[in-house]
Amino acid sequence: MELIQIQERLLSLLPMWNYQIAKPFKQLLDEGISLEMYYCIRTLEWLGGSATMSELSNRAKMQKQQGTKIVNRLVEQGFVTRFDDPADRRVVRVQLTDKATGYIAHFLTHDASCFTPMLSKMSEEDLKRFDHALQELAQVFSRLPCCGPDCSDEQGACGEK
Repeated sequence: MELIQIQERLLSLLPMWNYQIAKPFKQLLDEGISLEMYYCIRTLEWLGGSATMSELSNRAKMQKQQGTKIVNRLVEQGFVTRFDDPADRRVVRVQLTDKATGYIAHFLTHDASCFTPMLSKMSEEDLKRFDHALQELAQVFSRLPCCGPDCSDEQGACGEK
């Protein structure tokens, strides 16, 4: 398959993805919570609720400087706490607070239902295909190196800033 065809398919999908998925999702986020902040909270949750700044930045595929800025905002809003690692005081760890856990629980049970109208319009077969496609995309993206404008060469950036 030619790369140009894949790129064209990706570009044709972006407007639909934006209007059906991204835009409704962004509207759900509370005032002061950016998409990046939400993703850091969820990444910490997936890492067991606590991680070093390096672990968080690597898993979230962002530069440590960007991760630090986001964590600073999360600390200010009471979603995470920052502390020295007991085994190595040079290492900084971040941990989710009860506020973050409650935010995510509420978000998943109440706000994420914004996708219900779209999903309920799909046939059972299309729902299965959509779910399978999402699982496949998640697997492929998880194997990609960081490739955005906020990535550093040490994280495997693909191209110059």
